[in-house]
Amino acid sequence: MRLILRFILVVFILIIVGVTALLFMPGDRIAKFAEDQFEAATGRQMDITGDVRTSIYPLLGVRTGPVTIANADWAGGEPMLRAEGLSIGVNLMALFSGDVKIKKVEVIAPQILLEVAKDGRANWEMAPAGAAATAQSGAASGGGAVPAFTLGRGLVQGGKLTYINHASGEKTVLSDLDIDLRLPDFTGQGDISLSMRMHGQPISLDTTIANFGKFINGSVSALETSIKTGGSSIAFNGKAGLSPFAADGKVDADLADMAALFGVMGMEAPDLPKGMGRTARLSGDVTYTAQGTAHLRNGSIRLDQNLLTGAVDVFIAGKERPLVKGQFKADALDFSVLAASVDNETGAAVETASGWPKDVIDVSALSTVDADVGLVANAIDLGTVKLGPSSVAVKLDRSRAVFELHKVQAYQGVVSGQFVMNGRGGLSVGGDLKVAHMAMQPLLKDLADYERLIAVGDLRVKFLGVGNTMDAIMRSLSGDGSFTLGQGEILGLDLVGMLRNLDASYRGEGQKTVFNSIGATFTMKDGVLYNNDLAFVAPLARADGSGEVGIGTQTLNYRITPVALAAADGTGGISVPVLITGTWANPKFRPDLKGLIDQNLAEEKAALEAKIAAEKAALQERLDAERAAAEQRAKDALGVEAQDGESIEDAAKRKLEEEAKRGLLNLLGNN
Repeated sequence: MRLILRFILVVFILIIVGVTALLFMPGDRIAKFAEDQFEAATGRQMDITGDVRTSIYPLLGVRTGPVTIANADWAGGEPMLRAEGLSIGVNLMALFSGDVKIKKVEVIAPQILLEVAKDGRANWEMAPAGAAATAQSGAASGGGAVPAFTLGRGLVQGGKLTYINHASGEKTVLSDLDIDLRLPDFTGQGDISLSMRMHGQPISLDTTIANFGKFINGSVSALETSIKTGGSSIAFNGKAGLSPFAADGKVDADLADMAALFGVMGMEAPDLPKGMGRTARLSGDVTYTAQGTAHLRNGSIRLDQNLLTGAVDVFIAGKERPLVKGQFKADALDFSVLAASVDNETGAAVETASGWPKDVIDVSALSTVDADVGLVANAIDLGTVKLGPSSVAVKLDRSRAVFELHKVQAYQGVVSGQFVMNGRGGLSVGGDLKVAHMAMQPLLKDLADYERLIAVGDLRVKFLGVGNTMDAIMRSLSGDGSFTLGQGEILGLDLVGMLRNLDASYRGEGQKTVFNSIGATFTMKDGVLYNNDLAFVAPLARADGSGEVGIGTQTLNYRITPVALAAADGTGGISVPVLITGTWANPKFRPDLKGLIDQNLAEEKAALEAKIAAEKAALQERLDAERAAAEQRAKDALGVEAQDGESIEDAAKRKLEEEAKRGLLNLLGNN
């Protein structure tokens, strides 16, 4: 809108020069006079080529040939304006009374180039020859006010407007520009209708300004405007000022055609799931400030079938990308299309192929804005999972989105933690989630149509996955976690009866397994989950498990060993290990015969080793007893008594030495 008004200011100068020429000059001298007067008024050279024709009836008018206006010295060689011709018609009688009442102005195929230098100077800022140009934007000449005029009808046909900001690198091109301006009273209502193309996308705009004179000279005026592109429309009713631009009023935006809307911005519309904004409707009180911020209050935002209310603040000036801050409330939100088995377009169930999808995940939308948004909802339907009252927050910073789950109620439990989606240089996802006291039966019914497990569980998981497809992410998952289930039941299966009787008929209606707890910890690396401590504890049964679950490959390689206990104290019992292999879609169960043989051999080996140890201990005991008896017989026969720590052999030797010594002394006469 501001670019269009600047265009009108440039054309207005041409009108003043043309009208002045009509008063004083015949047709053959109008061109030269107009060129001189324009340069004197603006300091810019204007060239009019071709024939210049005047008319008196039905309007006093002039029609020129091709017209060019030179650009600012710093802006380069391209002219600021080039048009195939200019036609002006005025009210002759009003001129004699000092009023400029323009009945008709037509600018034929103009090409306007508006530029802003790196130091902030604008090429539409003009000053009389020899005077320094002012720095006030929006003024067509020396920053002064636009003098009063009226215009029965102003037409621009087949125009093109190019805006270049050399400081920011911004370039905007409006092509196929047609404008229809009606201003019967300068201080009264002005009506502007225009159509154009931006990035090849057609746009139409209709605006009514309550006080055109105040608005064009920078003051605030009541204003109504509507913009349409494709099947989308935006309507505004309030007040606005031009220099600096600011607005305040009510907005009603029907964004039914996202492709057209994003096309205006030179972007492709993101392929959002239904419910996330494939179409949108926005209404509320909006304010745009001179500081480049936009604010929505009492806002109502409908994303497809989902309705949110709240407030939004958007900060644009000085930002690499817009920063959006908001707080929203909602009753029930329907994101059921997010379920893998639901079609994005129709919401109908579809068949899913085995394995994870290998389509590239488009996260380009993460780079369009930064955001800090909070949401409180009474219910959220995610398709396979239903959430109750929820409080979540999203922070998006340079393509990295962090979802904070402050408190999400689901299936009688609470989910909390953090989920991260990082689109910087590729895609990675991670999280640290906790689930407390969640009812398994309704959860598994929604997830897998399985209703046989009745228990309340806790879960903790930390994970990280990297890749641009779901398949790559699942094959790269790493992390760890744990889960526990309290007392519960497995319906339709009597595990204890099956094991104790070796009879598979202990299943079906009326059968159940009561358990005390189920728990396990796990780690993940390269898309494989590892577990070695699964523990199932029941009054007369237990089961231990360990193995691998291929998350990326959707495969199983797991061994579980159920045991039917012979006594309530956990001793004895029947054990039959089972191998679970194959794929998630087609798991295979079979007895682990090798494991069973190894287990039996281990038990026999342990029993044999115990028997050998016992026999060895008994033999050693007999040997010790026989040795003691022999020593006692020797003592009695020799008449010796062993001293402390002395063996019977040493005692006998000692006695012989003493007897020999005594005999030698007697022989020598030493009694």
